Amino acid sequence: MTKQFIIQEKFTGYADITIEAETEEEALALYNRGHYPDSAYDRDDMFYDFEFVSIEPINLYQGA
Repeated sequence: MTKQFIIQEKFTGYADITIEAETEEEALALYNRGHYPDSAYDRDDMFYDFEFVSIEPINLYQGA
């Protein structure tokens, strides 16, 4: 019987976030608090520098 595993990796990606603010400091504060709509987030569809983090088996049958 085959098993399932979760492989976690990290990678680099880029996004542009449009935030309305009076100053650069205010814009950074809003960004750091996550105070912007999801629609303001424009993510690049390319990802780079994938790096393996961990592997963990999925326990489908955890009987007593």
